[in-house]
Amino acid sequence: MKKICVIGNGIHATKNIIPSLKEIGISISAIASEYLKDEDTFDGIKSYSDYKDMLESEKPEIAVLCKTAEKQYEIAKYCLNFGIEKLFVEKPMGMNVSEAKELEELAEKNKCKVMIGFMKRYSPCYKKMKEIINMPEFGNIKQFNAEFYITSGRAGWTDEIFLKKGGIHFVNILLWLFGEVDEVKTYSNSIDNNVSLTSLIKFKNGIVGNINFVGLTSWKGKREKITITGENGYVYNDSVREIRYHLDQNITTNNRWQTIDEEEHIIKPYLTSASGGLQDLYLHGYIEEMKEFINQDSYYSENIATMKLIDMILNGGK
Repeated sequence: MKKICVIGNGIHATKNIIPSLKEIGISISAIASEYLKDEDTFDGIKSYSDYKDMLESEKPEIAVLCKTAEKQYEIAKYCLNFGIEKLFVEKPMGMNVSEAKELEELAEKNKCKVMIGFMKRYSPCYKKMKEIINMPEFGNIKQFNAEFYITSGRAGWTDEIFLKKGGIHFVNILLWLFGEVDEVKTYSNSIDNNVSLTSLIKFKNGIVGNINFVGLTSWKGKREKITITGENGYVYNDSVREIRYHLDQNITTNNRWQTIDEEEHIIKPYLTSASGGLQDLYLHGYIEEMKEFINQDSYYSENIATMKLIDMILNGGK
């Protein structure tokens, strides 16, 4: 097994990424963070206070980078130049289109296989949604309605920072579901770190829809929903825990209103008292994401396209 090291020990790394690696049987050789001490242990893993020292000493073939968004560009660039064979970078890889392009070109130059942490596409919920909208019975997709609501209060979370740190997963999932974007029109009612954005989006394949981004104290926790309407059906989700869908049965019986033959299917996870905290890692897609990172050699994250769409959303009202 090739040697794997982790850079970062924040909440996301310790609650999601490291437990997912452990769940799929991966042994982590070392972890680096400025908040750790050299040669100490963190969760049973040898630690370093400097990621450069760790890379030099451990010489891993695989690295997992999970730091704050602003720090990841320089660290990813160092890893790519160091000679890492596989690099996982938590979103975003670069804070703008220019940085994203530079890092992807550097990865190609150094023959490093890079995966970006857009985990929603690995969620059973979103995978099932994509399966349903691709069914011939669903018909051509006509439109969508999407919502992403989280609380605000984070200092400096302007519209741009909100989209690049919080809403970026939802931006990326739209590209994964619908393809390339043609036009965007955005309306903003944001003030300081109170975010209220609505964007109307037209994709190149003709699909149209709107997405609401909200970061306000009135929303605690997180809410995300997408409703997708096709010519012959619809599907919508409630976060990552329930999907409802309907396919037209083409029933022509008179007076159907007197019957109960209209079908809407409900799909949700199997819950037991022993489901445990790992269930969230499966339902949100983290574990399948780590499986693909370790086992595959080709990844399609649309990182540059995601940053471009964020720019289109931010500039869509101008």
